[in-house]
Amino acid sequence: MKNKSLYELGKLAQNGNEMAILEIIERKKRLIKRYSFRDEDRYQFIILKLIEGIKRYKF
Repeated sequence: MKNKSLYELGKLAQNGNEMAILEIIERKKRLIKRYSFRDEDRYQFIILKLIEGIKRYKF
């Protein structure tokens, strides 16, 4: 799945593909770490909100 765009991964994730969700999180891990300020609770909260956003977004 490394060669798929974020749009394609988003569509797959909305259809229930867990590997696509993990790939999106992996690609955005550096950004998530930056804005969590090294706090594990914030890190998990940002990931949760990212997953909820993917599920709600209209592709």
